[in-house]
Amino acid sequence: MADKIENETLATSLNAKLEKSKGTVFAICGIIVVAIVIIAVVATVKSKSTAKGIEQIDSISYALTKDADKLPEGEEEKASEIANRQNKALEELASLSDKGGIVGLRANMLIAELKFAQKNYEEARAAWLKAIAAKGKNYTTSLCYYNAAVCSEELSDNENAIAYYKSASEDEDFLLIDHALFSLGRVNEASQKYDDAKAAYEKVNELHSTSNWAQLAKSRLIALKASGKIQ
Repeated sequence: MADKIENETLATSLNAKLEKSKGTVFAICGIIVVAIVIIAVVATVKSKSTAKGIEQIDSISYALTKDADKLPEGEEEKASEIANRQNKALEELASLSDKGGIVGLRANMLIAELKFAQKNYEEARAAWLKAIAAKGKNYTTSLCYYNAAVCSEELSDNENAIAYYKSASEDEDFLLIDHALFSLGRVNEASQKYDDAKAAYEKVNELHSTSNWAQLAKSRLIALKASGKIQ
């Protein structure tokens, strides 16, 4: 009997505490529900924003090549029309270049291509690097580093060319890895960093010994050894 009374007293006490705290419990549940709703809304808005950004970039890209067969026949007129299209595209892409994710990636890659076509290698390189920053490491990263290296060579900036070719060649799945490694060797050789050049040339042979770039790398290794610059 005493046990029953004690149990009832305990149950009554717990019920009382729950009665007092249920407002807090319900409030916490309400906060969780609101948080879930906010996350869902943000995800939806972000998804729509991304879709809109991609659509804008596709539209800009299409306008660049639209009616390409109808461009003026004169060389000067044609060059002027192409320049006008490029400049218009760059103006429209400016508002998208600071965005993150796939939109920022694609916007900056297109900007980089246009700047390179205009021989503005400094801004082209900056755009390739900004494309990497927009989305972080992904399947385009090695290509962006490779192109940043090419821009650096155009700017006679061998130090950065070496750094970017090296970054590009660290991805063994990169389709242009042989070219990147050979270029890494070539620029190191031009910078009189012969042991680094040797390492890059040997890496090409190690990965794909029968490729054209590997054959060129072998010829450079022979030349370097013949001149006593490497062992």
